[in-house]
Amino acid sequence: MSSELELEEKINKTETLFGWLWELSVDGMRLLDSLGRIMMVNDAYCRVVEKKKEDLVGKIFSEVYAEPERERLLTSYLIDARSNTIKTHFEREDTLWNGKKCWFDFSNSFIEIPEIGKVTLSIIKNITERKRSELELKDSEEKYRTLFNNANDAVFVTLLSEGKTYGDFIEVNEIACERLGYTKEEFLKLSPSAIILPGYIDEFNKYNEKLLKETHVVYELVHRAKDNHQIFVEVSSHLFTYKGKLTVLSVARDITERKKAEKKLSKTSMRLRNLASHLQSVREEERATIAREIHDELGQVLTVLKIQIALLSNKLRKDQKELKDKLDYVSGLIDSTVGKVQRITAKLRPNILDELGLIPAIEWQANEFQNVTGIQCSLSLPAEEVNLEEEKSTAIFRIFQEALTNVMRHSSAKIVSILLQTINNLMILKINDNGIGINNEQLSASKSLGIIGMKERALLLGGEVIIEGTPGKGTEVKVEMPLTNILKQRVDDDND
Repeated sequence: MSSELELEEKINKTETLFGWLWELSVDGMRLLDSLGRIMMVNDAYCRVVEKKKEDLVGKIFSEVYAEPERERLLTSYLIDARSNTIKTHFEREDTLWNGKKCWFDFSNSFIEIPEIGKVTLSIIKNITERKRSELELKDSEEKYRTLFNNANDAVFVTLLSEGKTYGDFIEVNEIACERLGYTKEEFLKLSPSAIILPGYIDEFNKYNEKLLKETHVVYELVHRAKDNHQIFVEVSSHLFTYKGKLTVLSVARDITERKKAEKKLSKTSMRLRNLASHLQSVREEERATIAREIHDELGQVLTVLKIQIALLSNKLRKDQKELKDKLDYVSGLIDSTVGKVQRITAKLRPNILDELGLIPAIEWQANEFQNVTGIQCSLSLPAEEVNLEEEKSTAIFRIFQEALTNVMRHSSAKIVSILLQTINNLMILKINDNGIGINNEQLSASKSLGIIGMKERALLLGGEVIIEGTPGKGTEVKVEMPLTNILKQRVDDDND
């Protein structure tokens, strides 16, 4: 059998092929002999069947297809070749050797080549995407007819113009006409922007662009009826091809009652959060009051006892050593009690938070944590105190305490890195440990009251707590707190 190069030389001599067109063609081109062997292929054909040229030339053409199809295709070709008939043009779905299903467009013809004889020239195009679009169109049309004729929601059909913007309505259902107060004839003279509340046009355009990329979007809008009353709707839009043009089918569900319920629920939720915020403030005030009373009242009594014991001890004679030892023991108990009182008051409300501010309080708490647990703390804090409301400082400090408590109880960490910084209008606190890492199940567990409490504290003041864990590498707790009172403004706006 002649090599491909020899064949090309013979073909070039007889000037029966188009030379450069063979290799530059975007369509696959293939020459077969009467037995179905591949004589020549171009690069485009190799791309179509996903095989290299050297793996094709000299092989039976049907080997590019899946095993179950090979014999049938070869038999059909041999019958045509012997009877001198050929299927000049047809489309067919085939399964390639690698299992991939594709649609192909075949154009076949017999040609005579000197010194070789009759061969079959096939021009093959991969039309999978086109056929898929046709099938999707057929499916879309069936869905459209069913949906359009039976839907209880408003249905609109529009054509996209060349500028990729919504064109005029080409079809609407009766529900759309009844809801918006237009006749069908009036509707077909409008564009979608005519029924959208002006404040939502930008939102509408944004989802229109998204639709062009994803072919299906769901979003909320406010429709404006002919009499100008407003209707909250949830729109589900599908992009498909109809008669060669991009077409949008939109189903709009009236969610006005749902939006009213959501607004009512939002107000109720806001009131509950305001109540929780108030209770949290009251709790902090009570803790501060109790801490001061314990420190002042009990501290004074213990101080007096200490002084009296010292005076009594000084009056003892040298031969009263046993009694002196007991007084020294009592004095030690008083010192120990003073230390416990200080620790209790610090837990209730550390004076350093009120007197020096958040940054010293975090530094003090980190040192206390390190001394108690032996876990090393690395601090990165601003050089100067940040002007932050007392309520927010308290919330950040309490979240910080809870985060350290979780590190101590659950993380098995050796090092904790603490970063406090301000970026634009946000104060950001990050606590990173190198422990086992919290998992998603622990994060979402209803019994994780500490995590829930941290998030609620931040949420009450317009902030956010984000917790992420990496198995075997550790956990990050990130607190973002606005420096200005965004939540209060939000509440005021809602009350308006």
